[in-house]
Amino acid sequence: MESSVKRSQKIKSIAIITFIGIIVGSLFTAIAFGFDAARIIKGMTAGLMITLTIGILEYFVFQNKFKKIKFSIALLIRTLCYVAAISFSVIIVWVVHESSINDANILTTLKSSDFNYFIFEGDFKKILIFSIVVGFLINFFTQINSLLGKRVLWNYLTGKYHNPKEEERVFMFLDMSSSTTIAEGLGPVTYHKFINNYFFDIDEAIVESKGEIYQYVGDEVVISWKDDNGFKNANCIKCFFDIRNKIEQVSDRYKKKFGIVPGFKAGLHCGEVVTGEVGDSKREIVFNGDVLNTASRIQAECNRLGKKFLVSEDVLNKITLPVEYKVEKMGKFKLRGKEIQMELYSIEL
Repeated sequence: MESSVKRSQKIKSIAIITFIGIIVGSLFTAIAFGFDAARIIKGMTAGLMITLTIGILEYFVFQNKFKKIKFSIALLIRTLCYVAAISFSVIIVWVVHESSINDANILTTLKSSDFNYFIFEGDFKKILIFSIVVGFLINFFTQINSLLGKRVLWNYLTGKYHNPKEEERVFMFLDMSSSTTIAEGLGPVTYHKFINNYFFDIDEAIVESKGEIYQYVGDEVVISWKDDNGFKNANCIKCFFDIRNKIEQVSDRYKKKFGIVPGFKAGLHCGEVVTGEVGDSKREIVFNGDVLNTASRIQAECNRLGKKFLVSEDVLNKITLPVEYKVEKMGKFKLRGKEIQMELYSIEL
């Protein structure tokens, strides 16, 4: 069940997109067809209808229904939806406008020679070509961005990490419990489906917490937050419990489909990393730094201490925790491969 907060965020995003659509619609009309008051108004109206329709499709249809569809099929369907939204919006605006100035009903306008001229010889051809090109490009890059990960494509295009940079980041190593036993019980193909369902289900909580998925390593997910994104509103802490809540909500589906519900444990740490592009035939943006190894070692302590979520003192020092979170001091530990002891805390809700 979608929360009212998330629904409000979607509506706000659609409102922003629609406002931009009104501006772009008027500018496109002025550039493509010349500055004319009547045409500008039609462009603004069409822009409103197009972006409102596409916004609703993006946030209430594509995000929910298209996650597990093949890349090529999703690209085709999304592009066709964009073309249809643009084309029908333009046609509706044109027909309503022509009907009003000619004092004719809509059916008469649709049967008129002016409408035939508009569709087959007039401005509509330019609009159709524009809708196909723009619809394809937007959806192609949207799909590629989804495959590469949040903001990765933009970082490649801008060359942000072509030269390595030092950054302050938070890392969470989220590891599935008893994965070997589960894999043996389900078999390789069913286990893959199980893992894939799990990754899909936890993604929303990660995105809402402003986190970025850095890597999938077997059944483990490495999540990263840049700058203050992880500390603000205790996002990096909240993420773990939002994931837990999501899995609890869909637990019956897992029991019915796989006979088992995924459990998990996590370690959280923050610090300086160097971020940069590596590789030649296969390029990748990677993080290098001791903070990743430490976060992984903290997660490994969960089993020994019988806890689900362990956090370093460095993280807690930078976060104002809401009162509902319960913090338990576990003591100082010398993590594997480390010389200096580290204070660890367990967090529960």
